[in-house]
Amino acid sequence: MAPPIPVGLGMGNALFFVVAISAALYLAYRWALPKPIPGVPYDESARNNILGNLPELVTMLRDTGKTRPFFIRHPQRHQSALTQVWMRPLQKPSLILADFRESQDILLRRTREFDRGTWNTDAFNGVVPNHHISMPSADPRFKGNRELVRDLMTPNFLHEVSVPQIYAKTMALVDLWSLKAELGEGRPFNARRDIFDAAIDIINAAAFGLDDDQSTVKNQLDHLLSKPELRPTPNADGSVMFPELPTLPTIVAIEEIGNHLGEQFKSPFPRLSHRFQMWKSPTLAKSVARKDEFLRDEINKAVVRLRKGESGTRSAMDHILQREMNAAEKAGREPVFHSHRIHDELFGYIVAGHDTSSTALAWMVKNIADHPEAQTKLRSALRAAYSDAYAKGEQPSVVELWKTQVPYLDAVLEESLRCNGPIPVTLREALVNTEVLGHKIPKGTKIFMVSEGPGYQSPPIPVLESARSPSSRDKNLYGSWDPSDMHLFNPERWLKTDEKGNVVYDAQSGPIMAFSLGPRGCFGRRLAYLEVRIVLALLVWNFEFHKLSDGLSSRDSYDSITTNPHRCYVSLTKVT
Repeated sequence: MAPPIPVGLGMGNALFFVVAISAALYLAYRWALPKPIPGVPYDESARNNILGNLPELVTMLRDTGKTRPFFIRHPQRHQSALTQVWMRPLQKPSLILADFRESQDILLRRTREFDRGTWNTDAFNGVVPNHHISMPSADPRFKGNRELVRDLMTPNFLHEVSVPQIYAKTMALVDLWSLKAELGEGRPFNARRDIFDAAIDIINAAAFGLDDDQSTVKNQLDHLLSKPELRPTPNADGSVMFPELPTLPTIVAIEEIGNHLGEQFKSPFPRLSHRFQMWKSPTLAKSVARKDEFLRDEINKAVVRLRKGESGTRSAMDHILQREMNAAEKAGREPVFHSHRIHDELFGYIVAGHDTSSTALAWMVKNIADHPEAQTKLRSALRAAYSDAYAKGEQPSVVELWKTQVPYLDAVLEESLRCNGPIPVTLREALVNTEVLGHKIPKGTKIFMVSEGPGYQSPPIPVLESARSPSSRDKNLYGSWDPSDMHLFNPERWLKTDEKGNVVYDAQSGPIMAFSLGPRGCFGRRLAYLEVRIVLALLVWNFEFHKLSDGLSSRDSYDSITTNPHRCYVSLTKVT
């Protein structure tokens, strides 16, 4: 019979195991704590939390529905142009850069060191995985995808195909708002839906050449005209609400998918979030199926038209399909019109092209109403630029609107984007070990570059010139804003007098990154500028926008793909 184990020895072993396990857990905890990049400021509370800054972001999202303000406030909190944060557990730190000159340098001249970050590509990956926006530049698919769509932003395509559609759909909006101003007797109404619908009409027409029967704004106008007995319903805040037709099913699907995509930008794990939402939401899955059906139908109709030899390119889809036909003929193969990349490039063109423009226009409408002196100057500048049309009581022509330079129009447009850019944060990722503002940055580090706050609407955070990259020191292309008034809406800051004594618009007057910069900036930047320029000109040409009460003119916003105003109301008087 074995001798009994002494009680003291058994307790000693147990104590040893408890101590060993506790030590191992403590060491694992210490190992899991965030590891900062030396010399870059950070929050001590985040440094001592396995979750890093994630709890603060989650709290902000829960309380405000936004996360983007975090990236603007963090550098201000530390009064440092470069700070570091931990967005997820067990990850390297990410950087926040609040300095325009260094951001511009990274986006324009350091493209071999930095590329689109995985956070951005992950956000788009669930909805349009085969669109070039979802790909890093080194992806073997990227070059072919960009080749497929590269001509969609050329001046010829924009002026011959896109601009006529922008003009026609904007005039439908002018007609709708003229009727609403009359029926509502000038009382305020919610303009956000109309702006959304007009922007989706414009991008759908440019993408597919859709006719008026699929125009939401035109259908809404016809609905109000066909029922003269309909009257707007007054609200307690002094605004009125107009009866609306049900939204077309395809537009509902596009809107739901766009909203879903916007949610991915607020998620720390966008790929997982997308899969979960697709499993959880039957309506989202149905919207994706409806979107796919819509794309198939429109492509099939276009293929029939192209094979009949009908001349002319009337849409982005026609152009893309013609490119595929040419490539297939050259390669001796059958064309593949329903490839994932064609479907995703077309849908990405719609979603990205619509959301940025509609958001920019919503803020512009609010800004011109809030600043009547700028609105009056703009209307006078337009009447002077299009003097023949004004004298005849007509609308400026399509060609006049894109061809005639109106410096004050560009100044108002750019100032609105400076004050309320659609996307206030641009993300890149370090491809190699490198430096930012004198700090060693390891490969794989994400860097969030803000385009609001310091340097844009508030005084810049000082940076030692010696800490900048050599190319940043040598090639500073832009001016800077006067700290005494950079918080104000002032279009004149974009104007200067040239050597001939003419007042001209200067795009490089000071810091702005409304659509990012460089080769991986917003692909649809040219289309967006053309659209908002034409829409803004025609709206101010036709209407006086009245200043509203504080409640209706609230500047509160929410995050989606872009940063949108919660409230966008207008009170209009038709001008002659």
